Amino acid sequence: MKGIIKPVVAALASVATLMSMAACGGSSSGSSSTTKESSGISMDDVNASLKSDKDITLNFWTWRDDIEQASIDAFQAKYPHIKIKVTQTGAASDHYTKFQNVVKSGKGIPDLVQLEYDYLPQYAVTGSLLNFSSDTIESDMGKLYNDAAWEDVHVANGLYGVPLDQGPEAFFWRHDVLDKYNLKIPTTWKEFEETGIKLHKADPSKYMGFIDTTDVRYLASIIRQSGAIPWKVSGVQNVNLNMTDDQVKESVDFVQKLIDEDVLEPVANKSDEYNRGFAKGRWAVQFDGCWKGTSFEQQQPSLKGKMEVTLPPSWGSGTDDLKTAEIGGSLISVTSATSKEKRAAAIAFINWMSSDQDSIDLFQKTGSFFNAAKSFQEDESMASVKNEYFGGQEVNKVFFESAAKLSSGWSVLPFNSQYATTFKDLVVPEMKKGGDLFSKFADWQSNLKTYAEGQGFKITTNS
Repeated sequence: MKGIIKPVVAALASVATLMSMAACGGSSSGSSSTTKESSGISMDDVNASLKSDKDITLNFWTWRDDIEQASIDAFQAKYPHIKIKVTQTGAASDHYTKFQNVVKSGKGIPDLVQLEYDYLPQYAVTGSLLNFSSDTIESDMGKLYNDAAWEDVHVANGLYGVPLDQGPEAFFWRHDVLDKYNLKIPTTWKEFEETGIKLHKADPSKYMGFIDTTDVRYLASIIRQSGAIPWKVSGVQNVNLNMTDDQVKESVDFVQKLIDEDVLEPVANKSDEYNRGFAKGRWAVQFDGCWKGTSFEQQQPSLKGKMEVTLPPSWGSGTDDLKTAEIGGSLISVTSATSKEKRAAAIAFINWMSSDQDSIDLFQKTGSFFNAAKSFQEDESMASVKNEYFGGQEVNKVFFESAAKLSSGWSVLPFNSQYATTFKDLVVPEMKKGGDLFSKFADWQSNLKTYAEGQGFKITTNS
C-alpha cells in the first residue's frame, strides 16, 4: 500500500519473551516451529458469528480508510450487529509508531490492525497478534487467496492475518521519454543497462530510472528478482544470514554498475525532488509495487496517456527466465488483546472484506487496487479492464502475471525494523557514483547478527 515505511520505534521483545513464545508452541520436543498456540477458533465459529444476534463493536486501525470505507459500510449493512469503528492513523510511519506505542503500554490496543507483510513477523513473534490457525480455517480460507499471499500471513506455522492486497512488482514507463530518442522498453536487465547508457548519452539530464535511498525494499526487490536468497527464517528463533554470497554480490554489484554508468540515479523516493523530476521526465521508469498505478493516477494526472506498464526485466534471456518481487501489499490482523467473544466476528469481517465479491468490486472502483483474492486474480473480466490513464492498457494482466512469477524462497526477517534502519545507516552512504554497495553487506549482516542475538534469536551465517 501507499506510503514510505519508517522503522518501528521500539525494539523487539526481550529474550525471555521470545523463549516463552517458543515454549508455548505445539511441539513436544520444544522446537520453535510454531509461535503462540492457536486460538482454537474454527470456521464454524467464524460463520456462526455472522448469524449471531449479539451486538459487537470492532476497533480497526488503518492508514487508508478512504480505500476501505465503502467495503466496511457494505459489510455493516449486511451484518448490522457487527459495528466497525475505524481509526485512520495517518501516514504509514505514524501508523506503526502508534501501534507499537499501545502494544508497549498494553492500553488502547485495537481489535484489528492493518500491517504490511514486511512488518508482520516482528509483531507475530512478540505475541501482539492472534494466531487463529485451525484445520478448517486453513482449508476454507486458504483456498480463497493467492498462494504467495496466504504464505505471507503465516509465521512459523501460525496464521496471523488475512491478505488484503498484494504488491507484485511492475515497471511504470514514461514511454514518451523513450519515444523521443527512438528507444524501446527493454525486456532484460542487460538491455536495461544498454538502453540507459544510450538515453543518458542522448540527454545527460535524463536517467533510465532511480534507486530509492529511503526504503530498503527497492534494492531488495532487485536482489530477489535475481533469485538470490540473503537469509532463511525457520520457526520463531532460527535465522540463517547469507547476505554476502556470490549471487547477492552479483546483483548488488550490478546495481552499483548501473549507478556508475548514470543508468540509475540514487534519489529519495516520494520526495519533492522525486515528484518534480518524474513529472519532468528525468527518469524513464519507476519500478514499484503494482499499487503505484493508483498513486500515479491521483498524483500525476498530467502524465495520462504517457505511461505504460510492463513486467520487470529478466535476469536471463527473456520472460521464461523472469522472476519478480513484491514491494508493499497489506493484510489485516486480529490483535491478541481482542476479547474472546469478539474474535470469531473479527476474523469473519477481515475475511469478508478481503475475499467477498461485493467487497472486491468496491475496491476496484478506487483504482488499481490489487486484491489478494484468487477470485480477483483469476477473473478474466478483471484482466481485460482497460485503464485509460495508461492509454487504455489492460494493466491487470501485467500485474496478474507478475504475481504468478514471484521468486520463491523469500521470507521476511522477524527483526525487519533493524534491517531497514541499518540499511539507511550503513548501505545508503555507498549508494552513489564511485561507491561500493556490496562492501557494506558484511557490516550489515554483522550488525543484524549482533542485534538479533541480543533479542534472543539464534543466528547462523554462511560467511
